[in-house]
Amino acid sequence: MPAANSSTRRARALLRSPALLAALLSVAIALLCGLERSGLEIRWVDALERASLDQRFRWRGPVPTTEEVVIVAIDDDTLERRPELYQRRAGTAALVRAIAAAKPAAIGIDQVYVDPEEVLSPDLTARVKGHVLKNMPVGAGPEGQAESLLREVARELAGDGELAAAVAEAGSVVLAIHLTQDTGGGRPLPDPATLRHGRYGQQDARSPPFRVAEGGLVSLPELVAGARALGGITVEEDPDRAVRAIPAAWRVGDAAYAPLSVQLVALREGLGRAELAFLESSLQIGGRRIPLGKGEALLLNFRGGSGAFTTVSAVDVVEGRADAALRGKIVLLGVTYFGHDVVRTPFAIDLPGVELQATAVDTILAGDALARSSALIDSLVTLASGLLVSLLFASILRAGPLARIAGVLAVIGLDVAVAVTAFTRAHLWLALVWPLLAAVVAGAAALAAAYAGEALQRARLRRTFSHYLGAEVLDELLADPTALGLGGARRELTVLFSDIREFTSVAERLSPEDLVALLNTYLTPMTAEVMARAGYLDKYIGDAVMAVFGAPVARADHAERGLATALAMHAALARMRPALAERGAADLQIGVGINTGEMVVGNMGSADRFDYTVIGDAVNLASRLEGLTKTYGVFCLVGAGTRAAAPPSYAFREIDRVRVKGKGQPVAIFELLSGPGGAVAGYAAMDRWSTALAAFRRGDLATARAEWLAFQAENPDDPVVRLHLERLAGLGDQAPPDWDGVAVFTHK
Repeated sequence: MPAANSSTRRARALLRSPALLAALLSVAIALLCGLERSGLEIRWVDALERASLDQRFRWRGPVPTTEEVVIVAIDDDTLERRPELYQRRAGTAALVRAIAAAKPAAIGIDQVYVDPEEVLSPDLTARVKGHVLKNMPVGAGPEGQAESLLREVARELAGDGELAAAVAEAGSVVLAIHLTQDTGGGRPLPDPATLRHGRYGQQDARSPPFRVAEGGLVSLPELVAGARALGGITVEEDPDRAVRAIPAAWRVGDAAYAPLSVQLVALREGLGRAELAFLESSLQIGGRRIPLGKGEALLLNFRGGSGAFTTVSAVDVVEGRADAALRGKIVLLGVTYFGHDVVRTPFAIDLPGVELQATAVDTILAGDALARSSALIDSLVTLASGLLVSLLFASILRAGPLARIAGVLAVIGLDVAVAVTAFTRAHLWLALVWPLLAAVVAGAAALAAAYAGEALQRARLRRTFSHYLGAEVLDELLADPTALGLGGARRELTVLFSDIREFTSVAERLSPEDLVALLNTYLTPMTAEVMARAGYLDKYIGDAVMAVFGAPVARADHAERGLATALAMHAALARMRPALAERGAADLQIGVGINTGEMVVGNMGSADRFDYTVIGDAVNLASRLEGLTKTYGVFCLVGAGTRAAAPPSYAFREIDRVRVKGKGQPVAIFELLSGPGGAVAGYAAMDRWSTALAAFRRGDLATARAEWLAFQAENPDDPVVRLHLERLAGLGDQAPPDWDGVAVFTHK
């Protein structure tokens, strides 16, 4: 049971503090981000993050290339006009020779020639070649038409040799190899010694490539022997079938093998194999340091969709119309004709594979390979996003729902702006899904908690204040309950105390049951008059009523409301005389004290149990004034603050200056006579009263006595003038030297 209560208290605490709930959720999501970035697989987050990266590419748009890469395309025009350039090895050899003649910096062939060319069946091919070599030596004399035709056939059958010779003669060709982690995607690899010029010259022995090639596709040995270098062209698709990176290294035996792009850049810059290093988290190509992403992959910085790179048709190359475009460039020979060898990228769903290789080369040359931010940075960004949202719900801001929603949207916009700026300016792939998730989840949870907490607070306030406030005021308070937090605020308010005179003697005459019935008969209409004027019933103190005006809902006319309530109480007492008589209290009288001034108002107590009340010197004076109504024999006494704030429609009589218990400075007190709600008392010859009071205060006691006697003659039932004359009875005509005309009361 205690554990359940503790859980309930914690739940209520979270509802009372949406900001705390949002902050806790932000921390949890940031920790989850760190785990996911460190290896925990959450597929839907990864898929969304990759999609967000694609969107960043699209927002950025295409960017210029370095113009150092040119593609020689086996395109639709080539297949239509010169199909042998692709379909026959001899044609490809002629194309390689034409490219080499233009003096490029390096040539990369994005093709693997695994099997010997088969123009005829293997047996017939061997017989034709053997016959020509044995029976038709070169220079043996004139040939007939059949012999010439047979020799031409033999040349066609020697396409592999022609291509091998062209590759060797060029001296700058990098051939492609395809490596796989299982033999199902290729064939057993040849002796690693034959592939040695595909390796990195250096590698971190402690961290060899995790991709172990068990098979693959390698060109014919005579082609490999003539190539300057070998480079991997294997691509790995993400779960959404898109390609965003290329493997940076494969392990064959104990050696690390480089991709085609790395070999081409090294050849262009004249680097030896020793100057190529695989360092797990980066590549070293001479003086270039290329960062690697997760999984030892080179994250490609795509330049655009298809056609981003300078592309010339193979036909134009062999016909000598593209030499200027190829000179000094890295040339990639590949297939671009419709529907062949395409991949999906952020900019296109059918990018030719050769353009993917061109993108890798250009990314290395430009030095703008994407770098993935660390798990720590992504976690911190996620935490910052969630905490910014939680701040929107801090009570100190007092933000409304619309402002909070706008703030959450602003944080989301900031997350996107930061991610896009990091991408475009620093080539940094900063996590976006996790920060957005933190902002949305924290914001939604905090909004829900705020609404739930507000609903609980409204229910609690309605339950707590329904007996102390009128329905109209209660609705206003529920619309803005911010004044009811634990603690107080200094405000100018009006306080009213009312009390039954001689209540002890009344109580002695009645049984407990009759006394309760009497109090209910009396307090019900008195409470109604308080609430009818937007007063707050602070408490019952036995038979006394304490009411506050101007709080918890602020009212500028709080003093007038307090005075109107006093007049209404006087009228209500007259109306309830018959009911009081039935209860044995026909002569019941009450006194009312009202004061206006600065006081502290708010919830006071502990965090779990408190009361909404007012405290301060002005409150104490109101209580003392109520007690003095017995001494002066009047219905209602008000302080100077209330008198000053009262509208002209209210009439008062200043009756004395007093120094009450607990207050050092004397204060003027006034009797409430009348107002728009009715009259309590009225006096003739008020000019004589004013003259007498002024004389009394300046010490001219003879004049004061004479004027008060004249006033008493006009108002024989006034208890106040009788009190003043009794005071003067023990004094002479002149006041003592220390006279100040102040009455001192040491009792409450």
